[in-house]
Amino acid sequence: MSVNKISAEVPQETENNVIQLIKDAEAQLPFLRDLPSEERIRLAKLSRRYVDFVDKSHILVQTHPQYLVSYLSLEEFTKDVNLKNCLHRIYAQLISFTEKLKGTILLVESEAYQTSRLFYKSAQAAAKEGAEDAELIVKTLPYHFKDRGPKSPATNNEGTESNLQK
Repeated sequence: MSVNKISAEVPQETENNVIQLIKDAEAQLPFLRDLPSEERIRLAKLSRRYVDFVDKSHILVQTHPQYLVSYLSLEEFTKDVNLKNCLHRIYAQLISFTEKLKGTILLVESEAYQTSRLFYKSAQAAAKEGAEDAELIVKTLPYHFKDRGPKSPATNNEGTESNLQK
């Protein structure tokens, strides 16, 4: 088994605090929207290729406001550009946090799964030696695999001894 790469505990109070901080951050931005997929599809998208177009347009419209159509507001355009930039900075921090969170979850799940597999293999060995409590473990755990339950040795599906030794 590989070395335990992470060993940590998060006290319940800390978990509650982190969740509250996330809720507080969301409350600080009450204008956030969760758009339905149909609306997302219909919206014009600002690809990386056109970010400079928007930013340069914003700079130029300030010196040449006469070319902005009368029903559009320079003030609202400025708010949109500034908000776009602000939200991208916040989003970059969230992406970094989310990637670290996802990586840590993957690592912890992998370690827990490896330990579970080794426990199961150990119980199998004990059951072969006649330990009754180990037999109960061996009969219980295979039902958690994809195909539910023990298979004959010829099928070689998940949950069989040959796959658990991998």
